[in-house]
Formats: sequence, C-alpha cells, structure tokens
Amino acid sequence: MSGYKITDKDINGMLNYLRVFHPENANREFAKEMLEYMKASYRRLALTDPGALDELYESFKQSSNKGKS
Repeated sequence: MSGYKITDKDINGMLNYLRVFHPENANREFAKEMLEYMKASYRRLALTDPGALDELYESFKQSSNKGKS
C-alpha cells in the first residue's frame, strides 16, 4: 500500500462525501488531506494494533456481503 497514489477519482469521491455530510469542508485540498490522513491512519493501525485492523476487515466483510463466512 505504500506505493498507492491518491488519484483524482479518489479525491472526487471524497468530495462527494464531504458535500453531503460536511459541506463546510467540501474542497479538493481538504478532501486530499483527509485521504492522506486515512491512508496513514490505516498503516499506523496495521503496525500498532493488527487486531483492530482485523475487526475492521470483519465489519467490512459482513456489511458488504463480499466475504465468505
């Protein structure tokens, strides 16, 4: 994931979220900074608390119905 680059598509998706839920911060700069913060937070979580990362995985799997039980 360290090679992952935030794209315009990512920023636009975050902008859509911000426009709906946090319109006061709905701008490209904030959206990009939020994505960078989220990326760093997940990396930090993976390094310091893998159990919490696994809980996020399980929650995603259940909510998305993409994973097998």
